[in-house]
Amino acid sequence: MNNMMKYKNLLLDKAEKYILPILLGAAVAYDVIECYYYERAWFFTILFAAAEAALFILFDWLKSKRYIGALAYTAVFTAVMFFASFMLRAGSQYSNIFFVDWFYLDRNNTGFVLEYFYALFAGGGFFLISVIYYFTQVRYRSLGSMLCVLFPFVIHAKRAEPMTDLQVAALITLFLAVMVHNRQLAMKDKNVKVVMNLSYVISIALFVSFCGAVAMVAPRPEIKSRLERDATAFDLDAADTDDALEDYSRLSDVSSPRYGGSFTGQILFYFESEYKAPVYYLRRQAFDEFSNERWRINRNSDKYSDYSYFTSSPVGGKEIYETLKALAETGKYEEYGLTADKFDWQDSIVKSKFRVFDDDFSATYIAAPLGAVSDGFRDTNNTNIFMNSDGEIYLYNQDRAYDYTMDYYPQTEDFAAYAENSGLSGEDYSRLLTKAYENGDLPDLSLLRDYENALEYNTGGIEYSERLKALALEITRDCRTDFEKAQALCDYFEDNGYIYDLEYTPDDTSIDYFVFESKTGSCTSYATAMTLMARLCGLPSRYVEGFAAYEYTDSGAIAVRDAHAHAFVEVYIPGAGWITFDPTVPGYMVDYSNQSNFSFAVFAQYFSRILIFLGVVFFIVFIVLLDRIMEFFFRIRLRFAKGSERIILLYRHIIRLLEYSSKDDLSAYTPDMLIKYADEKRQVSLEAAARLFERTCFGGEDLSDSEFETVYIQYRSVYRYLRKAPKEKAEK
Repeated sequence: MNNMMKYKNLLLDKAEKYILPILLGAAVAYDVIECYYYERAWFFTILFAAAEAALFILFDWLKSKRYIGALAYTAVFTAVMFFASFMLRAGSQYSNIFFVDWFYLDRNNTGFVLEYFYALFAGGGFFLISVIYYFTQVRYRSLGSMLCVLFPFVIHAKRAEPMTDLQVAALITLFLAVMVHNRQLAMKDKNVKVVMNLSYVISIALFVSFCGAVAMVAPRPEIKSRLERDATAFDLDAADTDDALEDYSRLSDVSSPRYGGSFTGQILFYFESEYKAPVYYLRRQAFDEFSNERWRINRNSDKYSDYSYFTSSPVGGKEIYETLKALAETGKYEEYGLTADKFDWQDSIVKSKFRVFDDDFSATYIAAPLGAVSDGFRDTNNTNIFMNSDGEIYLYNQDRAYDYTMDYYPQTEDFAAYAENSGLSGEDYSRLLTKAYENGDLPDLSLLRDYENALEYNTGGIEYSERLKALALEITRDCRTDFEKAQALCDYFEDNGYIYDLEYTPDDTSIDYFVFESKTGSCTSYATAMTLMARLCGLPSRYVEGFAAYEYTDSGAIAVRDAHAHAFVEVYIPGAGWITFDPTVPGYMVDYSNQSNFSFAVFAQYFSRILIFLGVVFFIVFIVLLDRIMEFFFRIRLRFAKGSERIILLYRHIIRLLEYSSKDDLSAYTPDMLIKYADEKRQVSLEAAARLFERTCFGGEDLSDSEFETVYIQYRSVYRYLRKAPKEKAEK
């Protein structure tokens, strides 16, 4: 019996010291695990908590062994680190992804590498448990515990993933609980008395619950790291942001998610053009490679290692058109179908001007239509502008007023008709340019190099399935020219019942599921599908993100909102250059000018905070009024009791109240002893209730309603002294 009591007391002592630090460690672990392996976050969190409890017990034992304990800890640490390093090597070998990239970027960017997760779980988990144990069990340091709490905040910030209000509140609440509770335990050795009773637990619960409620309700500052700003520059899923001007001010090396679109409807900037069109496709940036359901810019490719990419303006449709027109006039290249009648389109090449401007918008780029003209690395008309070979326009100084006017050659209907009727295949186009250069009709091979670069960097670099390739080849089977192939791929979606739905979230986010199963998605899905199929057909094509500008204002300018963010496709047509195609089915051009800026996502965010706050307030009120609530239900039960059962229930309840408030065991007290105890300890009389209980239970007398009502009225008058001793009595 003594051994059982000894082990019981030891277990209670350990639980008293361990419970809150273990919960704090588990909360930190969950917030980190959820970033990397959200599907099994709870499983690994429970596993972490179990490992934490086991290691706490082990560390307690090692702490008492001194030198042997230090050696044993070193051995365990070495074993864990060896396993973690083994997993790191395996992850690097199997995935070809750097651990740092996997650690900092989200799964849409780098995918999921199980070996890296095991390395982080083992190595990082052991380190976290060691730190929490040391700062709560060996040397109590609230600042050390706070460092552990900061782990998930740092990781979420680096990965540009916001934490929920509940996660933040749980961390703060548990940290405060550890800071108060374990601090008290640490001061036991300094003769500070710690009374672990219900009042102590309730007081801590009230304190940390209030702090948690404040943490959930208080607005968080909208301060973003550069990584976060860059990663969400075109993020249609950025529903938790309220500043569209900031979200769309920068570019990103990774495309937006293909599902989960949301927006505020805020106007970003205005666009004007001398050439009038129903819609303008304003480019922000094009992407090179497709993997893990996202488009990427591979900065390590040869394309970006060539300095000329950043210093040479792109070869435009005007230059290609005029060059081929001159070659056709020589009459030497009719074997390639190059005849003068191919250039009878009067308005194929029309020089125009466009302007983008806004007083509040500030960006690192100019949103511009395809065909914009710049004089090179540093535009001679505006030293703040430079353009790369993909036609993307960057600004040196983001702080200048956002108001730029540039020349451009719009993609007119005549030019599109010329591209459609040029009839040149890629092979014929290459042979034509080579022969013209050899004949001395071309001064250089810049047009040929431009086409070869388009082939090299915009036909491969994609993940695809064989059935997607088979579909692409089937769609273009009867097409004669590259333009016909591109147009057939563009028209396929509208001709086969596809649906535009910005709110749609599929069970499977793969491009195959969109193409073959759901046939429902947003512009990113349509543009991705067409770009992939065009490349599989051998067409140089690129996925482009920007804006579809179509909302004319009364002034004649076009308002460009965050809701107008759009993805489209550019295909290189031999003899014409890059041509814009929009495969997204009708339905996305919505007029937001008369709509409110109400965002359900933002509303839901604040509404959830209110609900959580109300829940915490309810919890606090429930704890404070718990005894009164229990008393309320007891009295209801008493009213429904019959006969002698009423006085028995009341007598037992009186004993429980006295025991709870005094911590004395009154189970063996007789009615006389109870009367005396109440008179001495609480200065109240229980004479009537005790005597009625004796007569009813032991004398066998019937209980009349009037007698019970008299006793019940007396009970209600002394109730507050039964549940709590009078102050004057307690002070003696």
